[in-house]
Amino acid sequence: MEKGLPVAKSTGAPFGFPMVSHPHDRGTAYAVPLVGDYNRVTPKGAMAVFRTSNGGKRWERLSKGLPQKDAWFTVLRDGMRADDGDPAGIYVGTTTGQLYGSRNDGDSWSLIADHLPQVQSVEAGTIGGS
Repeated sequence: MEKGLPVAKSTGAPFGFPMVSHPHDRGTAYAVPLVGDYNRVTPKGAMAVFRTSNGGKRWERLSKGLPQKDAWFTVLRDGMRADDGDPAGIYVGTTTGQLYGSRNDGDSWSLIADHLPQVQSVEAGTIGGS
């Protein structure tokens, strides 16, 4: 299932902490891989969400709009959620107080809020609908 996720140097294995499934597509899931055991931060200080659309056989790195420099933070286990929109909204909160969101299944991201306290959990929903 981990093929294509970054590998933690200390363990030789990937360490994806938060993971959410797509609300409408059974084979699609999202993960934020972190560097291994004791220093759980984004690999190389570059934020990315990884998406699989085939049940974990292959992962795609999604980073458009996410910080690619000096992003040394963690996303906690409950720090990522998907809403029920179509396309799905994906939301990620960091331990350094940022909340990022995607309104297009993770293809691109934007900063929703900054200077928050440590984000320990994220909840998401949709308003309206049919």
